Amino acid sequence: MRTFIQNISILTLLAFSTAQISVAQTYCTGDGFYLHAEDYISGSLQWQYSSDNINWNDYTSATETVYNLIITEEIYIRLQITDLECLPSYYTNIRHIELQPQPDNSNAGEDQLDIGGTITTLNANSPSEGTGFWSITSGEGGNITDVYSNTSTFTGAVGTTYTLRWLIYNDCGYAEDFITISFAENSFSCGDILLDTRDGQSYPTVEIGDKCWMAANLNIGTQLIGSASSENNSTIEKFCYSDNPDNCITYGALYQWNEAMDYSTTESTQGICPSGWHVPSDQEVKELEISVGMTQSDADIENNWRGIAEQVGTKMKAGGSSGFEVLMAGVRTSSGTFAYLEGNSVEFGYIWASTEATNTAYAYRRCWRTSSVAVGRYDTFNKFYSYPVRCVKD
Repeated sequence: MRTFIQNISILTLLAFSTAQISVAQTYCTGDGFYLHAEDYISGSLQWQYSSDNINWNDYTSATETVYNLIITEEIYIRLQITDLECLPSYYTNIRHIELQPQPDNSNAGEDQLDIGGTITTLNANSPSEGTGFWSITSGEGGNITDVYSNTSTFTGAVGTTYTLRWLIYNDCGYAEDFITISFAENSFSCGDILLDTRDGQSYPTVEIGDKCWMAANLNIGTQLIGSASSENNSTIEKFCYSDNPDNCITYGALYQWNEAMDYSTTESTQGICPSGWHVPSDQEVKELEISVGMTQSDADIENNWRGIAEQVGTKMKAGGSSGFEVLMAGVRTSSGTFAYLEGNSVEFGYIWASTEATNTAYAYRRCWRTSSVAVGRYDTFNKFYSYPVRCVKD
């Protein structure tokens, strides 16, 4: 942080008159000031201050030609001179001292150690005074997407430990803080529990075909209730069936398509999935179904139920032979109503695919029903419907 001693000279007036105000100059909060009366000839002195340039007060025991002080707020300063040869006291010109605040203290956030994958989100404080700037002080191969963003994305190398500095600076100085980030060696094997380091939740995984899938519905984000709709605001937003957070714990969350995709329209994008995982495309879900036993011709059927002969739907439900463990988690409609949760007279399970329909107001989904052995492939509901999300490993 900056600490300076400022030298300010106050020029005396040769005769009593209206005080002259000098051009304002900016200094920094907490600077020390050395006041000096120039051209002083005779008379007793008194240094004075004012916060409004109207009402004036004496500095205690400040009666010499020089005076030292530390100023912490905007102020006006003058010198009163009382000369026995003059009837009234007279005053020097006035110095207006404006203060620029010191930069905010820096907080780079918590250390992030042994992160899975190679990418993470930084979480430093956002300064109200000063400009923030990230830099890498140790570690090879790292990249900060936006060095001026306190929540920038940082990408590194597996097995490498990095030290990052969050510097907040302005003309009055700087403050800095450091964070350590390390990316764990890739020891994850499909079938292991997937730990989502963003919120500490964990998910079972299963290998089907040549891909690794989450075997439970994703449940991350801030819950919205009532008629609210997700927004592109850098916060993951979810719905829980009947606005009951316990249903998110049991069945996973429900997401509008755009939110699930993190407002991308690119197939197989990461969306709201953990680092190293993504929202599956329609084609990837077809490959999943084929791996469970569905024929290619059935997999390609659109807006209908498929895989009946092979009972693919039954195999994919909770307790089925595939290990995919679909739950009848229901849906939140585009009007904000809920339907089809397990325990209702009609029960459905769903997941989104990351593929838009020909009409881009719609997107593909998969459907399972308690009373059906098949799997539905549909693109008939708009993106404001909210369904579960299953992530697949990159």
